[in-house]
Amino acid sequence: MKKSLSIITIGMLSFSLLVGCGSDTTKEASTSDATTTTEVSENKTDNASNEEETKDSKTSQTQDVKGLTYPYIYTDEAGREVTIEKEPTAIVTNYLPLWESLTLLGIKPLAVSGAENYIATWDAFEGYDVSDVQDLGQKEVNLELLAQLQPDIILSQSYDAANAEIENFEKIAPVAVFGQKTKMDWRASLREVAKIVNKEEEAEKIITEIADKLATEREKLASEYDGQTVMQFSLMGEDKYFVAYRPDLYDKETGLGLNVPEGYTSSETYEQISMEAIVQMNPDYIFVNVFDGDEALFEALEENTVWQSLKAVQDGHVYRLDGGGHAPSALATLYTVNFITDALTTK
Repeated sequence: MKKSLSIITIGMLSFSLLVGCGSDTTKEASTSDATTTTEVSENKTDNASNEEETKDSKTSQTQDVKGLTYPYIYTDEAGREVTIEKEPTAIVTNYLPLWESLTLLGIKPLAVSGAENYIATWDAFEGYDVSDVQDLGQKEVNLELLAQLQPDIILSQSYDAANAEIENFEKIAPVAVFGQKTKMDWRASLREVAKIVNKEEEAEKIITEIADKLATEREKLASEYDGQTVMQFSLMGEDKYFVAYRPDLYDKETGLGLNVPEGYTSSETYEQISMEAIVQMNPDYIFVNVFDGDEALFEALEENTVWQSLKAVQDGHVYRLDGGGHAPSALATLYTVNFITDALTTK
């Protein structure tokens, strides 16, 4: 796995983010609440005994855990009401960004789709313990393995949440569906996952810490970086370049405040552009996201004479990230922010 430019920075942030994510403690259900929901035997005459009996009866039906009472009903992105019987600890997901959100919250899922490949290649995971996470399958979920794992809940990503195909999953465990709302917004993803795993307070602390980090890096760039234009694009095939406006990189108030070249997209959803468009924008710095296995595409790009005419190429200001630079997910965003900041400020 290629090392990022800021392993120390990521490690320090990782430690600070995970310090507050300790184990939750179980609260006792209140006696007054219990007595309103449990029938007291008419044969009992000792009030103290009655209260203790009703409390025990209540506890057998529900579980209070730091902010939530289980069973807990979560409404997912498809509008489905998902009943979660207990605080979930055995979790599986078919989507990398949801895995990243769980990791930031200090939770290691049992299994994830494509886990084997991501553990080996995803630079954003450096500094985090992702060992022992099983692979649910590269292209299709291994339903036999999924059933063997006996998860408490399945976090399932769908491009069309309202029509998600989850029938086979529901036969195994409760399913929470995620869609477009959380796909391009790591903060929304983190908050929704936190609702399910009862870590909403931790999620807000993490979001605040990352906002503080972005502010610190923005100030650092303002003093050390001369404000030239920066382009980031993903190499997705031969002569296939995809760009998106990333607020965490370009926003002047909440992101790094980088300057986009004239003509750069304002869309936060990836769109394809041509080499001619890149030449017209001719940025001072270029960051290229290259997915594992696509090294030959990048090598071919470097041999392109039109590419070689770019100012950033001639000045030696082209930097290659792994596929994590493409993803707007939580850990991938941290990886990208650290990588770009270091590249622009390291003399």
